[in-house]
Amino acid sequence: MPYLIIHDAKGFMDFMKTVFHATVQLLIPRDEHKVMHGELRINDAVIMFADATEQFKERSAGMFIYVHNVDKIYSDALANDATNLMQPSRQEYGYTAGFEDRFGNQWWIVEAEVQT
Repeated sequence: MPYLIIHDAKGFMDFMKTVFHATVQLLIPRDEHKVMHGELRINDAVIMFADATEQFKERSAGMFIYVHNVDKIYSDALANDATNLMQPSRQEYGYTAGFEDRFGNQWWIVEAEVQT
């Protein structure tokens, strides 16, 4: 599971809840404005995150994640200050898109196939 060290961890948490419908699994505040440690759940994936400090510098990531609705997540991300990396399109590995959030993380989303 990724561990992101970012500026504005609370803003990141809000972005994740809005765009991915992530749920907060754990949140340990450093103070009223900063996050010491947080965990967000998206389906079966967990993403850990915290605010950057002098000791722990900012560290963003590129992530590949299966989602149920590429178009909706991509649209919601762009509406929440993300920038386009790749518009939704059909590739040999599935229906996919890419964007970068305002925290410097790149997201590659692929529509999960429904198992019957």
